[in-house]
Amino acid sequence: MTATATHESTPTGAPLSSGSRRPPLVRSVPVLGPVRQFLGDVLPFLTQSRATYGDAFRLRMLNLEMTCLFGDDALALLEAGSCLRTSQSMHVLDAELQSCLPSTFDGPQHKMFRRAHLEFMTASLESKRRDDIQSRLAQHTAAWRAGDRVDVLHEAQVQTVDVLSVILNGEPLPFSKRELALVVHTLIWATFGHAPKWMLHNPMYRSVQRRMRAHMLGLVARIRANPERAASTLVGRYLDLEPPTGRDRWEDGDLAAVPFSAYLAGFDTVASASSFLLYQLVTHPEHLEQVRREHDELARESEGAVAPVKQKYLRAAFLEAVRLNPPGTAVLRVADRDFEFAGYTIRKGDEVLVVIAADHLNEAFFPRPTEFDPTRFLSENSAPLKRRVLPFGSGNHRCTGAVLGELVAVEMVSHWVNTFDLQVVPAGRRVRAVARPFTQPDGLRVEVVARRERSAAGAT
Repeated sequence: MTATATHESTPTGAPLSSGSRRPPLVRSVPVLGPVRQFLGDVLPFLTQSRATYGDAFRLRMLNLEMTCLFGDDALALLEAGSCLRTSQSMHVLDAELQSCLPSTFDGPQHKMFRRAHLEFMTASLESKRRDDIQSRLAQHTAAWRAGDRVDVLHEAQVQTVDVLSVILNGEPLPFSKRELALVVHTLIWATFGHAPKWMLHNPMYRSVQRRMRAHMLGLVARIRANPERAASTLVGRYLDLEPPTGRDRWEDGDLAAVPFSAYLAGFDTVASASSFLLYQLVTHPEHLEQVRREHDELARESEGAVAPVKQKYLRAAFLEAVRLNPPGTAVLRVADRDFEFAGYTIRKGDEVLVVIAADHLNEAFFPRPTEFDPTRFLSENSAPLKRRVLPFGSGNHRCTGAVLGELVAVEMVSHWVNTFDLQVVPAGRRVRAVARPFTQPDGLRVEVVARRERSAAGAT
């Protein structure tokens, strides 16, 4: 694609004040713009565009215009949360979930709700529920036999949802992966993806969404009625907080959005990270060998299942996998005022993509940036590098389940590779990344070669 820059004002925008400059506009295919890149692995395209235009530029796709921001200053805007907002999109979720909670993301109670999540979804939660997690994973893989072919993303999504449901809600989710995908993806596209609102009237979506909401309302009622469950679930944690502004008490309808939000946040992201991690390990046997050796050593010293937090090599491999293929490359925000960035004017109402994966392919930080090398993150001086990898967002709206999400992904892949010998099929196939809507491996399948002997697999 040949790209040139221009500094004209947008067709519908007010005239710019004297001396102000708009970020350069990347010109590409007329009308469509870089749609193809955004439906695939968009990170290389954004990295190349940054090298050409700098830390701020605009993109036009169909009837949309977005301003892309890069670098530490862009991340600082997310951290401060002072001039970028999510509320414009959250009102769609308010209506669909019939809850006021989504639009509180930019309100005065946001920090309180966020703190509740962070205090609940910690590494200690994984530790307390490790036996339950291992049991669920073992149930899902019990039927795997030599010669079976596994759709990796599908399995990762099914197992992720099951684990999250049990440890956050105290019970499995009685909906199929296909049904949950329909609801989650419809809501995400309608909220953040500029999809036409008529998709919310799809009869199949409406039917599943109604049944799912009824289930969530029942879940809230069961938790309210059982103090023991309330003490061990995320919904119960909310019952200890002051209700949303304008409410005298917590309404069941508002609380029903709490488990919904966990699925919206984790269904694709954790599964995508797990899938790419498995792919990288299976296609890099030298690193897989290190992962297994570490696991076996830890298993000999552990009375139960190996703690994912102790699997340093596997966690380094996780960081490297999401560096190369982050589940989310950028986060969408709306400017709530005019402000200056990198010498350009960002105007109130501009849709802004803050590229949180901006440095993932930066040779200054990651030599041989397209190479899978987990050892980057194992040195004593690797802490600054780890802070450059942001698979689950950044700033005031960084996923509150980021710590738990990483541990679930690591624990799931650890179970797979330490219980089974697996190979990508067809042999030598290179995975292709697609955005549906988060970055995912397209058509990734592995074949079960054999179940590993217990002496080789360790005490899993």
